[in-house]
Amino acid sequence: MSWLHDKTTSMHARIDEVKRQKAFPFFRPFENFGPRVKVGHGSYLNFTSNDYLGLSQHPTLIRAANRGTTAYGTGLGSARPQATSIRHRLLEERLAAWLRKDACAVFTTGYQSLVGTLASFLDGETSVILDKLSHASIIDGVMLAQGLHPDLEVRWFGHNKPSSLERALSTAENAKKLVVVEGLYSVDGDLAPLADFVTLCKRYGAAIMVDDAHGLGTLGPTGRGVAELHGVLHEIDLLVGTFSKSFGTVGGFVVADETLIDYMKLTARPFMFSASLPLAQVEAALAALDFIEKDPTYRRRLNWNTEYFRSGLRELGADLGESTTNITPIMLRDETLTMKAAAYLFHGAGVIMMPFVHPGVPEGTERLRCNVTAAHTEAQMGYTLEALARVGGMLGFLPKSATGRGSTWQKAMWLIDHKVDSVRNGGPAHVAHELFGASKRACGWVRDRVADASSQKAR
Repeated sequence: MSWLHDKTTSMHARIDEVKRQKAFPFFRPFENFGPRVKVGHGSYLNFTSNDYLGLSQHPTLIRAANRGTTAYGTGLGSARPQATSIRHRLLEERLAAWLRKDACAVFTTGYQSLVGTLASFLDGETSVILDKLSHASIIDGVMLAQGLHPDLEVRWFGHNKPSSLERALSTAENAKKLVVVEGLYSVDGDLAPLADFVTLCKRYGAAIMVDDAHGLGTLGPTGRGVAELHGVLHEIDLLVGTFSKSFGTVGGFVVADETLIDYMKLTARPFMFSASLPLAQVEAALAALDFIEKDPTYRRRLNWNTEYFRSGLRELGADLGESTTNITPIMLRDETLTMKAAAYLFHGAGVIMMPFVHPGVPEGTERLRCNVTAAHTEAQMGYTLEALARVGGMLGFLPKSATGRGSTWQKAMWLIDHKVDSVRNGGPAHVAHELFGASKRACGWVRDRVADASSQKAR
């Protein structure tokens, strides 16, 4: 044992207590992926995925990934400077054209694309100005840059507040200023007011970098994200995206003018010193881009599902915070209640929603995060709304009178659909587990009735 083990003590104590209560929500080993997943003997509706268009399970992407592996193998054996394929080049050209920029750099992960970009352009003569709810990858990129350049000035502004950003810009120490924001915030589900931010950046001579990992492919008239939605796509200096959300695979990218991209490809440490994105993912990303560019069906389905589920939550009386998108926080504002609600949904209703508690979110803003995707069906969403109504009424974060939408007949059909899909997904082991559980519950009911009768007789 060493001080390294001492450092873990308080966290492990907290985790052990949550596990004892069967409420630990992380690292559950899924046996498949999609809107319904098998975990152990159980089958669960999954509302934790960022696969917003449902493309990760699409046969076309799977065939494309298989072709990439067959043609190029499982890896390229080196980093991009000496392991760039013609397919990497094609993907970069297509992404740049799609987002109406001159050039693109594809990274092995979305995290690396943010860290690498920030570390490339920030130095001791720069002021970087960040939203207070910036993602960890943005903060880590700034920390890497600050480690290399201790004189880098880091300033913060109030979340999505143009007046706060203007104060930060007007008092920045350096003439070189970079504003870094997200387009769609992944925990709160709200959008940055990019048009206002672009206006301020122009006024104060600042460049602007937008991480639109969650908006690209889902928002805007043609799916080009929050910048397109707000009419400022051509005004963004550095636009960062990922393949791990709407594209249904893994990897990251940055689009900008050619001079900036050429510079970054020779200076970004995560680009220079990390193995190239395997061709299975490159081919899958190309196939996904085909769908996003040419077939709006998936985006329309996501929009319909988003409105259906959000309006159902509002009817229940749920607090959705500042969210306006398919990323839907159900604000509970209490850590114990949030963990308990997630556990009740998982064990009692067969629904997975991720609890977000401190330090992941500030104290007093604890919530369940519910991600709706294009792959969810009306029956799945209807069943989940009814499950939330029951759990919320029982735990007190929804009115006891709350009930999901739909007639009694519809609710019965949704329940049957849930049970049938659970059997189909979970297989014989799930059926045996359910029968055993039902038997235990029946025995418990009989035992309680016998005990009640004995008590009455004794009196």
